[in-house]
Amino acid sequence: MERLSVDLDFTLHSSDAEVEMRLRRFGERWVAQARHGTAPSGVGLTPRSALSAALEPFGARARVEFLADLCLLEPSVELAAPARLDSGGR
Repeated sequence: MERLSVDLDFTLHSSDAEVEMRLRRFGERWVAQARHGTAPSGVGLTPRSALSAALEPFGARARVEFLADLCLLEPSVELAAPARLDSGGR
């Protein structure tokens, strides 16, 4: 079955920083890129693992805050729709 293309842009916030993110799926892998300074990238089997890897250079405290940001709700909802289509609508 052909995988649907996913390409999302969103902004995450912590108590002292803000970072624009891009999340893409390439085959079975996810790539997250923080568009900030040196633009760290992360690769993972899931969107969350790719985001976590890309946010690593910001430090543990900021990474936890970024991953808890409610701004992740909208991209999560967008990711859920293609996931349902990939699984046959279940």
